[in-house]
Amino acid sequence: MSKLEELDRPPPGWFVLDVMRKKSRTRVWVALMLDVDPEEHRLGRPARGCWVRIPGKHKSRNAACDALQDMMATRH
Repeated sequence: MSKLEELDRPPPGWFVLDVMRKKSRTRVWVALMLDVDPEEHRLGRPARGCWVRIPGKHKSRNAACDALQDMMATRH
């Protein structure tokens, strides 16, 4: 992982770029998030990024993505 800030909660209005294991062969997952739409970033718009820890231990990427969606939906 890079030296981006690691957060417990996703920042409001940020976009998920990818979900991946924090370390190889573990069940700890993180999401790479950007403060701009990934399409705009691909067109050259600068972006800030962060890692967001996904709570729990998940066997698959799909399970981690589901947990992240739940976490983002329940945020107030």
